[in-house]
Amino acid sequence: MTVSRKDKAKILKAYLEKSISKKEMGFLLKHGIAITPSEWIYFNEEQRKQQEQKRRLISRVYGHSFPGIEWV
Repeated sequence: MTVSRKDKAKILKAYLEKSISKKEMGFLLKHGIAITPSEWIYFNEEQRKQQEQKRRLISRVYGHSFPGIEWV
């Protein structure tokens, strides 16, 4: 997933301000910042953890909050 220049700058700023680590910065740059509805459906535990980490990082960098959605 591509990340815009503006978003890359925001992610780098968060890294320089020590809000996120270098590993977390790389994770966001690799996986992007878009959250699609399909990313709330998990096929395995590893995918669930990865998506939750992505949402936590986006919350820290951009200040967005995500509701706790659970499919039953």
